[in-house]
Amino acid sequence: MHKSIHHMDCLFIRRNLFSYQEHKLSDKDTKEFEAHLLSCAECSRIVSEFRSVTSVIDLRKDAEPNPFAGTRIIQRLESEMESNKEKREPVFIRILQPLAVAALLVIAVIIGFSIVKQREPEISAIINHRQDIQAIQSDLNIPDFVDEDETFFANK
Repeated sequence: MHKSIHHMDCLFIRRNLFSYQEHKLSDKDTKEFEAHLLSCAECSRIVSEFRSVTSVIDLRKDAEPNPFAGTRIIQRLESEMESNKEKREPVFIRILQPLAVAALLVIAVIIGFSIVKQREPEISAIINHRQDIQAIQSDLNIPDFVDEDETFFANK
């Protein structure tokens, strides 16, 4: 049972570190707090570390900020914004460039289709010519044309 009371004291210490540091505990709680620190090495270590951290924070609070830091940051941001404005192309160019590329692609596709349409009669004529040759060959019982050079060299 003594251990659970000790544990509750440790829990009390951890929960009231800020209040103890800022002297906001009642006199009774402050005496119990300090009495526990004398008997518990772990809580004593935690309070010691807490004090060292808060002392560093207190030192940093008192440090004066550079009065020109804000002005420098604002000037740098403004200069970056100005340089970005100069580099940025006008809105109509940023919109017109993709539109021009899209229009060129559409024109290229249309031209490609028209070229194929114009050559279609030639292609169909070639196909019809081959079909005519095959029809004549079959009507006259002529075997497929044989390359004369091939047959001449094959017989030797």
